[in-house]
Amino acid sequence: MASKSKSWTARRIHLWIGIILAIPMALMAITGSLISMRSIGNIDVPMSWLGSESIPEHLPITAYLETSDGAIWLGNAQGLTQIKDQQITPVAHFAGQEIVGLAALQGSALPIVATKMAVWSQADGQWKSLLKGRVRQLSSLANGQVLAIAGGRGDMADGKPMVSSDGQQWQPYQNALMANSAMPPLDNPRVALHQFMREIHSGAYWFGKGIGEMIWSNLLGLVLASLSLTGLWMWLKVERQKAIKRVKFNQHPVLNTANQINSGD
Repeated sequence: MASKSKSWTARRIHLWIGIILAIPMALMAITGSLISMRSIGNIDVPMSWLGSESIPEHLPITAYLETSDGAIWLGNAQGLTQIKDQQITPVAHFAGQEIVGLAALQGSALPIVATKMAVWSQADGQWKSLLKGRVRQLSSLANGQVLAIAGGRGDMADGKPMVSSDGQQWQPYQNALMANSAMPPLDNPRVALHQFMREIHSGAYWFGKGIGEMIWSNLLGLVLASLSLTGLWMWLKVERQKAIKRVKFNQHPVLNTANQINSGD
C-alpha cells in the first residue's frame, strides 16, 4: 500500500523548525548562563577547543612595564610574568587572570597591576586589591605618582580617578576631577543600540549589574534549555513508537491490512 504524503502545514513546519533548532537553542541557553557567571568563576579550557581563533606561538601582550631594577614585566590574558637577568618568573597570584595595565611609582622595583576588575599592589609580600571595579586606566604621572581610574561594573560606570604615592594609600585626583567638572554638561546623550539591547538581553535593564543580572540569565537559560531538550525528547519518543508500529505492521501485513479495513481506515 502506498503511503500518503503529508502536506507541509504551518503546524508541521513549526514542528520541524523546533526539532532542528532544539539542540542549538539549548546550547545558546547553557552557554549564555555560563557567560553570565564569568565574574564569580575562573574555569579554563584548552585553547585548542576554540574554533574561530588560531593558536598563537605566544600570547598577545596586554600590558608592558620596565621597572627601576631593570626587570621587564609582561601582562597577557593568562597572567603576569617577570623577566630579569634572563630569568622568566610567572607571578603565581595572577595565574589565569587577564592583565590590562601596569604602572610603577618613581624608583620602585615593583609594579602596580590592573586586572579587569581591580587594581593590585604588593605589601609585605602579599598582593592586595586596593581599588575595585572596572579598570579603565592605569598610568604613571609626571610627578612619579600612579593614576588609576576604576569603579563600577557597566560600560557607563562612574570610574573615579585615584592617585597614589606609595601604592597603598589612594586619594581622589583633584586635577582630573576639576578638569572633568569643567567639561560642558551632557545634552541628550546617546548610546549605541547594541549597548541598550545588551542591557535588555542580560536583564541588567531591570535588575542592574550583579546578582540580579546573573539570576535572570541563569533562570531563563534553564527554562529555554529545558523546553528545547524536553521537546526533542518527546518527539523522539513519538518517533520510536511509530517505528515500533511500523515493525509490527511489516511482520503481519495481511492481518493489519484487514484490521484497517474493518476499522474504516
